[in-house]
Amino acid sequence: MTKHVAVIASGETERRALPRLLAHLTDCGIEVSVSIPRGNRDLDVERAYKLIQSARYSFPPPDKFVILIDLDGKDPDRELAPFRENLPGRLGDWLNSRIQYAYAQWHLEAWYFADADGLRAFLGGQALGSVDTSQPDEIQNPKLHLKHLLGDCFYSARVSEQIAEALDARIIAQRSPSFHRLLNAVENGASSAASASARFATPPPPQSAATRSRRPSAQALLGLRPYAGRESARDGGIAPASRTA
Repeated sequence: MTKHVAVIASGETERRALPRLLAHLTDCGIEVSVSIPRGNRDLDVERAYKLIQSARYSFPPPDKFVILIDLDGKDPDRELAPFRENLPGRLGDWLNSRIQYAYAQWHLEAWYFADADGLRAFLGGQALGSVDTSQPDEIQNPKLHLKHLLGDCFYSARVSEQIAEALDARIIAQRSPSFHRLLNAVENGASSAASASARFATPPPPQSAATRSRRPSAQALLGLRPYAGRESARDGGIAPASRTA
């Protein structure tokens, strides 16, 4: 039986990239959808509550919810405290038992650097600069660093989605504690006999340079065309959920 998990996140980048990063969980019988506030609004308790209430009436309704926030290097307990302290009283026991919490230490772009070979291949072999890809959660302002690497190619939610699709979640989970915690939060309670955590316990086989080179590069996917105009912003209401394939 498929288990449906709704991730409540903060922005369009998360809505488009997370289903790609979590697509492998379909092998474990888990389907993930991502809902965000519209209009580039921050995720707070009130908006998280409304997104959860809206998702309850989707079909099929989620079996559980995961609140995902960006910490920007702040203390996770302090940043998650408003959600943990205020949501339970509004949602009731039935929903409270189905909510998990996760975070990106800085921004989800840091996870991309965990699969250094995959990101380098996406960028057409370009060096990744002075960052420690073995500790991606410690990379400060990873989004800005990624923008610099992309050069004339404007970084957008669509580009983030394409990068996420080109990377190996198994490698990311081994190198990023925060991404591994997200996986555990999404997967927790899955009925599948083979858990995602077990799948990641064994490192994936190394890929040759030739194998990596067969992945579509940024040039192939994007043409590295200079940015010509800002993507239109949507405002008001609840953004439609993006699901894993």
